[in-house]
Amino acid sequence: VILLLNSQMLEFEIFPERGIGNDSLEFTLGMPFQFAVTSLRKQHLTVQSVNVVYNDVDPLANDLVLQLPHDGLVLYFDSNSQSLKVIEVFDLSLISLKYCGSSVCSNGVVPTIEKIDHCFGATHPGVYDPVNQLFELKFRGLQFQFPVDQKVTNQVTGLGAIQFQTAPLVSKMHIYSGNSLGDTAAPTVPLQYFYGNIFAEKVEGEIKDGILDCLTFTLMKEEIVSSGVRNTERRKKIQRCMALGDSCQQIISMFGSPNKVFYKPDDKMRIHTPSGFRVNDNKTSHYFLNYFTLGVDVLIDGIKHVVIKMVLHTNYPCHYHFNIYHRCHFSIKMGGEAAPNEDEEPPVLITPFSKWDTISESRSVAVSERPVVLNRASSDNNTNPFGPTFCYNIANCIVEVMPNNYIAALTIFDNRNPSSQS
Repeated sequence: VILLLNSQMLEFEIFPERGIGNDSLEFTLGMPFQFAVTSLRKQHLTVQSVNVVYNDVDPLANDLVLQLPHDGLVLYFDSNSQSLKVIEVFDLSLISLKYCGSSVCSNGVVPTIEKIDHCFGATHPGVYDPVNQLFELKFRGLQFQFPVDQKVTNQVTGLGAIQFQTAPLVSKMHIYSGNSLGDTAAPTVPLQYFYGNIFAEKVEGEIKDGILDCLTFTLMKEEIVSSGVRNTERRKKIQRCMALGDSCQQIISMFGSPNKVFYKPDDKMRIHTPSGFRVNDNKTSHYFLNYFTLGVDVLIDGIKHVVIKMVLHTNYPCHYHFNIYHRCHFSIKMGGEAAPNEDEEPPVLITPFSKWDTISESRSVAVSERPVVLNRASSDNNTNPFGPTFCYNIANCIVEVMPNNYIAALTIFDNRNPSSQS
């Protein structure tokens, strides 16, 4: 739960099939979850409170939700892409909305169906939902719901408009992409969030001969195309490779400057390395290149300045590192080679949506039997509400598994370099 102070009614302009926004705060369909949280933090003097709602047992079963209970607003993010899918206003008395300069609701006054008709114009006849006893008025990418009296519903025949004796008030408003709220999906990340950022559409790799040493990134970036006097923006896909042993200069030239550089203060896992490497006599420190929008950390050797470790994050809400990284959509192929006198096993794919039991039960994957228990806590806060995670070894990879059986991170290390195993 993110607690923010003060109370002031939010004012937004409605953009059907796109989102809502004003001069200082905007929610756009396709917006990454991290950007939404960052925007809300900047409005700490206006937004009173924000709740994060998720399913900790099966985080893919339900949408990731941001609730603004004191502002009548709910943001639904797709559980797979973690992009904004639906904007819901559940209490129009708590928010001020406009459309094309016309006031839809303000000062605690909830609009009627006549007000909606006046602001948005004609549309198809409304549809009655008998299960929830709601009258739905739909525009493309926009829907209003009105509670209907039981006496009125008895007069409903077909899809014709209902004749109301007293104009009903709007109970909810939804903004989404497409023609139907039930079939909507989160659109791709809008171009406005690409400024200075790149996003990974997919990251692929394969374990061959017991080692995974290279990853292939399909990246999305913005491209400005000049045509006469106008510059138009569009997305462009590019492919880049990242491999163990690449120099720091190669990584930066291929992927751009990292969002942050973090120097390792110590190696708490050094006790698990061979005894000859437990004491570090060097005065240098390894350092991470943090690419938050890619969901990737790259560990660089402090002496040779080459890649010795790559960490891919899944960004589940029930993990200690949630909301630091965007989800890395990796796909790591392993197995599939026939062993002597055995039937060929189908290849196993490790993705952010894989469950650990399906991976470990495959005969084609050699997994360490006993995991290493990892407890995380910050230096100024020794509590971790999510509990420990469990680390298993596959080839030169460490798979960090959460208590709900989902993967939190996949770490690829150079097993030829003892310092990378700490």
